[in-house]
Amino acid sequence: MGKAIFSSSQLEEIISKLNIVEVISEYLSLKKTGRNFKALCPFHQEKTPSFVVNLEKQIFHCFGCGEGGNVIKFLMKIDNLSFPQAVATAAKKAGVKISFSEYASNREEDKFFEANAFASKYYEDALFSSQGGRAINYLTERNFTEKEIKHFHIGFAPGVKNYISKKITEKNLDKKPFINAGLIYKEGETDTFRNRIIFPIVDLQGRITGFGGRALDDEQQPKYLNTSENTVFSKGRLLYGLHQAKTAIKDKQFVAIVEGYFDVIKLHMNGIDNVVAPMGTSLTNEHMRFLKRFTERVLLIFDSDKAGLNAALRNLENILGAGFETKVCILPINFDPDRLIDEYGIEAFKKALGQAMDFIDFAIGIYSKQYEISTPKGKSSIARKIIELISIIPDEIEKHEHIKSLSLKLNLEENLLKRYLTTGKREDKKSVVPPNQIKREPSYNNAENLLAEIILSENNYWQQFLNWDGKLTKKLETLAITSRELLNNKVEITPVNLISHLDEATGTWLSETLMKTTLTERNLEEGKKQQIFQDCLMKIHRYCLSVELEDTKKKMSEKKDMGVPYNQEMEIIQNILFEMKKE
Repeated sequence: MGKAIFSSSQLEEIISKLNIVEVISEYLSLKKTGRNFKALCPFHQEKTPSFVVNLEKQIFHCFGCGEGGNVIKFLMKIDNLSFPQAVATAAKKAGVKISFSEYASNREEDKFFEANAFASKYYEDALFSSQGGRAINYLTERNFTEKEIKHFHIGFAPGVKNYISKKITEKNLDKKPFINAGLIYKEGETDTFRNRIIFPIVDLQGRITGFGGRALDDEQQPKYLNTSENTVFSKGRLLYGLHQAKTAIKDKQFVAIVEGYFDVIKLHMNGIDNVVAPMGTSLTNEHMRFLKRFTERVLLIFDSDKAGLNAALRNLENILGAGFETKVCILPINFDPDRLIDEYGIEAFKKALGQAMDFIDFAIGIYSKQYEISTPKGKSSIARKIIELISIIPDEIEKHEHIKSLSLKLNLEENLLKRYLTTGKREDKKSVVPPNQIKREPSYNNAENLLAEIILSENNYWQQFLNWDGKLTKKLETLAITSRELLNNKVEITPVNLISHLDEATGTWLSETLMKTTLTERNLEEGKKQQIFQDCLMKIHRYCLSVELEDTKKKMSEKKDMGVPYNQEMEIIQNILFEMKKE
C-alpha cells in the first residue's frame, strides 16, 4: 500500500461518514445497553464486558485496560495499522477517495501481503488454465462448485519447478519479499508449492497471510504443506475461513470448529457458514481471543475415531479456559463433514449436529472407555478428570452449575465434588500493596476531567477556555493548542476530530473522560456549570503555580549548595507567591 496523503478536512469527512458502531460491529459482537453498546474488550482478557462504544459521540473506551479513541484509533489497534493505513482503511469504508504517493510502503508486513496477493492471482489463473485440468477434476469429483472455488480463491500450483519464480522474473520484481514470504526457496529459482491445490489463508481484514497446499498425488508428501511461520503467518493465530465466517458467527451467536479446509468449504456450500478450522494444530489462546470478539459459544465437530476424539479433548482445555460455552458433535467413524455430506446429504449432517452434547457428557463418554465407571475407583478417576476441566472455567457460577450437573450424571454428592474442585483450583495470588505504595491520582485530575466535560458540552465554553491566560496542565495545554490548529484549518471542534489530532495519551484521556460523562449523564444548571468551569480553571492554575514554586525552590537550593547566585530563582518565587496571593 502506498503512503496516504490527506488533509484535516478529508479526515473530518472520512470520520463523519462512518458509524463507529457499524465499524466496530465488523470486529466485535456489540450489545446495546442504554445509550451505549458494550462488548468484551479485544485488547485484553476479561470476563465481564468493559468495552463501551458511544454512537452519539462516535468514540469507544475500555474501562478495563484504558484503551479508547475514535474509529481511526480503533482500526489502528485492532488491525495493528499505522495512522495513515488506518485512515486509508477508514476512507475505503466511508467511500472517500484519498491519494497515495508513488513509492511503495516500507512496512515489512505489507511486502508479505503484496507478495502473497501476487502469487494467489497466478495460482487461481493456473487452476482455470490447461495446467489445472487434473486439479479441477479432483475438486469437481469432490462436489465443489465453481462458485465456492472462486469465493475462497482456491488455486493450483503446477508441478513445474519455477511457476511462481518465473512470473516474478517476467514482471521484473524483487525476489526477496517472495523468499521472505515462503513462496520460493532462498536460491530464488524453486517454488515452495508444486503440484498442489492451493488454499489462501487470509486474516480478518481479508489480506492473504500465506497458503495451505494439498498434494494432488497421494504418494506426494507431506499431504498438506503450509507456508512457513513468518511475520504475518502463524498457525497459532490464524483460523481458516474466519474472514468469511465472522458475520455469520455473530448472527448465529456460535462458531462451529472443524478439522480441515474441505470441511469449511463444503459446509459453506450447504448454508452452514459460521464455521472455521485450525491448520493442523490444536486451538491456541490466540485463536480463542480472536473468536471471543464474535461469540462466546463454540461447537466442536470431530470424527469419532481415536485421533478425532483426542483432538476434541485436547482443544477443550483452551476453549473452556477462555470462558466459552462449549458443545461437542461427534460424527460417525471415518466421516468428516465433507464426506458425510457427500455420501448422505446435508440433512444427515444436520441430524448429527442435533445430537451435539455438552462437554461433560462428551468427557464422560471418553473417560468411560479408559476407566470402568461401574467401579468406585473408575468413577472416581472419571470424576477427577472432568473436575480438572471444570476447574479451568473462569466463571465461578458456571463452575458451580457444571459441578451440579456432574453430580447428577455420576450420582455423586455435589459437596464431595466441590472439595476436589477447590483442591484443583488454580489460585490467583494477588500481592497486597502496602498503603504507602498505592498509586493515587493527582488532586487536579478531577478538575481536569470536569473542565473537559464542560468545554465539550457547549461551544461557548471553548472560546472562554481558549481565551484563558492562566496556567494549564500539559494535557489541557495540548488540548488548547490542538483546538486552535483545528479552528485555523476551518475544522469543527468535536470530540472525534480532536482525538484524531491529539497524541495517544491525551486522546485516550479525552475519550475516557467523555465516556464517563455519557455514563453518568450530569445535568448541571447553567449558572452552576459556569461556576464549576471557573473553579476548575482556578484550581488548575493554582496547582500549576504550586508545581512551578516547588521546582524553583529545588533549583534555588541546588544553586545555594554549590555557591552559585540564585537571584533569578528568588525573583521567580516572589512573582509566584504574589500571583498565588491574588487568587
